[in-house]
Amino acid sequence: MNAAGKKWIFRLLFAYLPLLALSYVLVLYTLIRLSASGDEAQPADIIVVFGAAQYNGRPSPVFRARLDHTASLFRASYASRIMTTGGHGPDARFTEADVGKEYLLRRGIPSGSILTEPSGSTTLGTIKRVLEFLRGQHLDKVIAVSDGFHLFRAKQIFRDNGIIVYGSPAKHSPIESNLRSRLWASLREVFVYSAYLARQKLHIPIPERD
Repeated sequence: MNAAGKKWIFRLLFAYLPLLALSYVLVLYTLIRLSASGDEAQPADIIVVFGAAQYNGRPSPVFRARLDHTASLFRASYASRIMTTGGHGPDARFTEADVGKEYLLRRGIPSGSILTEPSGSTTLGTIKRVLEFLRGQHLDKVIAVSDGFHLFRAKQIFRDNGIIVYGSPAKHSPIESNLRSRLWASLREVFVYSAYLARQKLHIPIPERD
């Protein structure tokens, strides 16, 4: 290989590719933050609230913020049904979905308006179960409630499966309220979302994480 060819390869490996990678991260991070900053809530068939940690049958502050926001949307008549989601964590006695339902009941939401999906352990796994319900009921409009940083990926998965989805970030989220937590959670989403794309679009067998 001549000197010009070696120089081109050097530039490709040590200049152009890192620059492209950095540009990709910055663009995707910006899209994630834009998705986190706006509330798209519109009338829909159901509100799907994504689970988070629970402690001894009580929702963590992060989960509680999501549930409180969901209750506000329900009372504002954005949807007549709510689906709480999330499986077992370290405590096998409770699922996040059931803990979420009990919390909403204590907030005055009617039992008949709350459905649960307690089997999903990841965002993708949860949405797959939710999709089974939506298709069985011929529903296609969802309000997704989670922390803002999480909504870009969740919305994309719904859209990839033909569902109209409106993202509604939880107000007073402990993660979004803290600069360092918000930064790291959003950066992590860049890589988790990229892994989702690699699995779904390129069929690369990357282990699913959440």
